[in-house]
Amino acid sequence: MARRLVTRARLRAIAPWAALSLLWFVTSVAVGMLGFANDSERVTIGAHAATVSPTFDGHATLDLGAVLPRLRIPTNAPVSIGVNLDVQETDADNLTELLNRDALIASQPDGEIARIRQVIEEMAVDNAVAGAGSGLLVAVVVATVWTALGARRRRELWDLVHKHERRVEHRAIVVLVAMLITIASIFGPGQMRTAEVPPTAWRPLHELLPELSFDERLKSVEVASGFSTTGGVGVIRTAVETYERSTEFYGRLQERVTRVGGRIHQASEGETVALLVSDRHDNIGIDRFASEVAKVAGAKVLIDAGDDSSSGQSWEVFSINSLAQHFRDLKKVAVAGNHDAGGHIEDAMRKNGFTVLDSKPVEVEGIRFLGDSDPTRTGLGSADSAGAETIAEQSERLAGIACEQSDDKRISTFVVHDPASFADTAQRGCATLLLSGHLHRQVGPEHKVINGRPVTTYTNGTTGGAAYAFALGYTLRRPGEVTLITYADGQPIGLQTVTAELSGEVTVGAYTPLPS
Repeated sequence: MARRLVTRARLRAIAPWAALSLLWFVTSVAVGMLGFANDSERVTIGAHAATVSPTFDGHATLDLGAVLPRLRIPTNAPVSIGVNLDVQETDADNLTELLNRDALIASQPDGEIARIRQVIEEMAVDNAVAGAGSGLLVAVVVATVWTALGARRRRELWDLVHKHERRVEHRAIVVLVAMLITIASIFGPGQMRTAEVPPTAWRPLHELLPELSFDERLKSVEVASGFSTTGGVGVIRTAVETYERSTEFYGRLQERVTRVGGRIHQASEGETVALLVSDRHDNIGIDRFASEVAKVAGAKVLIDAGDDSSSGQSWEVFSINSLAQHFRDLKKVAVAGNHDAGGHIEDAMRKNGFTVLDSKPVEVEGIRFLGDSDPTRTGLGSADSAGAETIAEQSERLAGIACEQSDDKRISTFVVHDPASFADTAQRGCATLLLSGHLHRQVGPEHKVINGRPVTTYTNGTTGGAAYAFALGYTLRRPGEVTLITYADGQPIGLQTVTAELSGEVTVGAYTPLPS
């Protein structure tokens, strides 16, 4: 006779574990969701400090304070997850400067969107872990009490409850009424009061400014109606116009790269291409152009020679967020420049997965690198201040490290910000290709042969098109230059520049083979 798979004895044995699992699950979800819904984190977004809070309204809402209107845009996220951004202080000197910054950053939002998404995901994970821990604690407590009572005592309590059914019913009714009164006392008064201010009404941005054209992203933006909206229409118009000019100019540059792609040197089998950038100075608009060059050339490595910011302030990490997002599929090797000093930029690089060179040889994609960040500190418009060492001391120290390497571990690519920092290494011939930025103009490539070994020095022009230390804008102040470096077996074999011109055109330099 076949035995039954499901028996009363088996159900009785499984029931306690099923009940504990259900209790754990319900408690975990309730605690996790409650914690997530009430969580917040203070972060730097764009040019502001901001408090990020998750919502379930399916929108990303920007609260810009009392003067400017609130804005929102659909997130298109699962289960209608949204986010509220309470935008707070900034170091901008005036409202016009602030609006220009915000509009320009908004025209290239991918880095900041990725940062916000990361913050929300971290909140979700943290609260999920907290919920799971709380659920486990409740399950353990219930199981402990259940076991401590024992079967006999549990049976006695069961019999006691059933022998005094009416008394239990009375007590249950009292408890239920008390709970209802408590809930009503908490939530009732707020519902009974008449709202002095009606609920927020939202208007599409294109209805507010019908005379302007809008791209697809702006068409989905809504503005909270009210005095700040109608009274600040001129301010909003200026911001939108700045946004549109920026997206148009840099979008045109990106298209031009595709058109001239046939002139860009294509790597052969077994070769690796790296893209060199330097001196972006907060100009995240140029990242669309630079990433398109990398895509057309099939680059696998990004080399960043520093000065991604203008003063190294915490709010300028948006520049690194943008770089990380646009080059998310590439390995990234970087040093910080003199305008990046202070630690915020290097910290942001490391958090975004950059290999930040720190005087130790490292190998990335088969290329052996050595370098270090600039020791000098320079603010926006301020004089240089000395760091832990001078440029001359850094040059001598790094040369010592490079020259200690054996022939089979020779430094292929030496990266610093200031070309003066590779002077000693170049003179002693201890690296094959020495790269820098800082000068905002191209120098080289210059070739030498020292002790029978080829040495090439090269300084990249400003990628951000910076005339001085600030390049964030809806156009370029100088031509923006990136350089493609081709490697074979980890050794550099050729250079080629690609330049974004002030006119919006793109010029491709001749491919320059390097001596081997």
